[in-house]
Amino acid sequence: MKNFGNIFKGLAVALLLMCTSHVAEAQHWAVSTNTLGWMSLGTINAETSVSVGRHITLNAGFAANPWQMYTPTYVNLKNRQYGGHVGMRYWPWHAYSEWWVGAKAQYKNFEQVGILSSNLMTGDAVGGGLSGGYTFMISPHFNVDLGLGIWGGRLLKYREYEGNAPVESKLVDVGPRNFVFLDNVMLSLVYIF
Repeated sequence: MKNFGNIFKGLAVALLLMCTSHVAEAQHWAVSTNTLGWMSLGTINAETSVSVGRHITLNAGFAANPWQMYTPTYVNLKNRQYGGHVGMRYWPWHAYSEWWVGAKAQYKNFEQVGILSSNLMTGDAVGGGLSGGYTFMISPHFNVDLGLGIWGGRLLKYREYEGNAPVESKLVDVGPRNFVFLDNVMLSLVYIF
């Protein structure tokens, strides 16, 4: 699935070029992190965005979780993931303030057990997402975002094992398939430059 990684890198470079080549009056950059993402077994996440007009921002972000945890009963608990997204938000009133809706393209490599199921699930996911939310302007440089999103697409190289280790477990499900998941429940801290 290296091709999807290259596609994502290409999208990120295209977004960066669009952001740096656009000259807008009162152009603002912002960086943010989703605090609820950090609570998902320590998922490291960040996003950067730039306003390209009064109502539009372009964004790119990543999430990574290299950790594996063991409970007192020695049950494997894992939400290992590496992925990123590029997208845009529309702000009806003004960029970085009040209500917004967004769309994005996203890629994720994942290995998960003990979160939604005791079965180990691994694979790659590629697709698009829609989200919406509200931004509270705390100060000229600091905002708090609340939001919710869904994403759908295709699970690639998907495998599900009965149990929590592929070597010791029986293969239950395999193959590509379509999906729709709840994604990106947000309580984000945003700094605007």
